[in-house]
Amino acid sequence: MDLNNKIEQLKAGNVRAAAQLITQIENQNQVQEVVSAIYPFKKESYIVGITGAPGVGKSTITDKLIEQLRNDNKKVGVVAIDPTSPFSGGAILGDRIRLQKHATDKEVFIRSMGSRGHLGGLAPATNNVITILSVLGCDYIIIETVGVGQSEVEIVKYADTVLLVLTPGSGDSVQVMKAGIMEIGDIFVINKCDRQGSEKIESELKMLQQISDNQAVERPVVKIIAPKKIGIPELYQTILDHQKLQQENNVLNIRRRARIKNEIISNLQQSILSHIKENVVSDQEIEDLIDDVFDNKSDPLTISLSLIERSQNNSETE
Repeated sequence: MDLNNKIEQLKAGNVRAAAQLITQIENQNQVQEVVSAIYPFKKESYIVGITGAPGVGKSTITDKLIEQLRNDNKKVGVVAIDPTSPFSGGAILGDRIRLQKHATDKEVFIRSMGSRGHLGGLAPATNNVITILSVLGCDYIIIETVGVGQSEVEIVKYADTVLLVLTPGSGDSVQVMKAGIMEIGDIFVINKCDRQGSEKIESELKMLQQISDNQAVERPVVKIIAPKKIGIPELYQTILDHQKLQQENNVLNIRRRARIKNEIISNLQQSILSHIKENVVSDQEIEDLIDDVFDNKSDPLTISLSLIERSQNNSETE
């Protein structure tokens, strides 16, 4: 199937074409051609980010939210970001066993992606995958992050609503306070709330919001037991309420404009870095420059600025 055919199939809602195009994006194959061809057909899918430490139940929550969305006849896309295998470069948890029961549903598209060492807990190709899923016709896109602590703050650059998931007895609330990541959560979710300590986390979250000046509106705290579906309908309604509130206050458009700005800057950074690595400095010279820093003959900032200046001079002489 050639590129034009794949794109036509994607616009028609073909999940196989979506999978093939995402693979191309991940492999850096015809990325610009794909994105520029499909972007005019992008729809405003609503993006829900689910983040939190490993083991808090993000995949189970994703599974239950898919059920709620499908009950409302919504088409759902899921991007599950997993740690990258150091050997294959693929997503270690790519099987996503908890989500397999949705595999036969043509209105649910699930894709596991390796973070490929990206520190923000998200794969570098996430923005372009979101575009592909929106053209596919997804009403909602769920992004489930790796779960790596403070660097999870990057999810706020992608999602319209961010769920920050905590569990009792794991020190999550203390870590949230230390890391300063509570600001990213639009909705706090206390999973496994039948465990001792859930009331303590809830009271701490509410107290932290009272002493914080960063948010004018108190963010809801929802207690659930995801495997038993306890609290899941309430969580789903809270997401819908947050979506409606943002639409009414024009906050949604502000967040989406910020997302576009972030995407442009991110693309610029990647393009400049790729240009410098390909045309300005060799791998061996980088090693030599590292030696200079290691031996205190130079510093990283001076070297970086000199490489940028060299790149500019090369462009002027071409």
